[in-house]
Amino acid sequence: MLINKFSLPVYLLSAGIITCILAVIYGAVQQNYRVNANDPQIQIAREIDTKIRQGKPVDNFFADTIDIAQSLSPVAVLYDNTGRPIRSSGYLDGNMLQLPAGVFDFVKSHGEHQVTWQPRSGVRMAMVVKSADVPPVGFVASGRSLQEVEIREHNLMTMVFLGWLICIALLLIHAVLQFYAAGQKVLNN
Repeated sequence: MLINKFSLPVYLLSAGIITCILAVIYGAVQQNYRVNANDPQIQIAREIDTKIRQGKPVDNFFADTIDIAQSLSPVAVLYDNTGRPIRSSGYLDGNMLQLPAGVFDFVKSHGEHQVTWQPRSGVRMAMVVKSADVPPVGFVASGRSLQEVEIREHNLMTMVFLGWLICIALLLIHAVLQFYAAGQKVLNN
């Protein structure tokens, strides 16, 4: 036999280990990108909630009219106790942002929720919704586009895939060289 009978399982195991390590790296970095995408919205939602509870004005959060299909700017939305929008800086197709009822049900039970919301194709938002319960405001939400995060995720996937290809190619080159060396050894004997 030109190649050790244990070589194939070792190469397959090595390829599996390389794949697992790179998958974990991708998963960890991707999750870091996505979780960090919530940071400004958490701050905005909590700040609005605090100001509402203190009876302070929140007009500065609603000064702009932002088309969420076009802008990367964070938006703020106030909802009543039923989840109907009552004031918003963000609009989609001229309408205030209407989150699914299930989001509000979860927030009622847990106080706050971070959710990825896709109101239509090509528009994905990282939303943070907080229970306010200061009539007429029942909920405070803040969100921003995930467009830049998704570009970073795509670039990360490309880098990890290229790294995986290089590692597998090096493994294959090593296997071919080992096979060739074993063949030369047999011919020389």
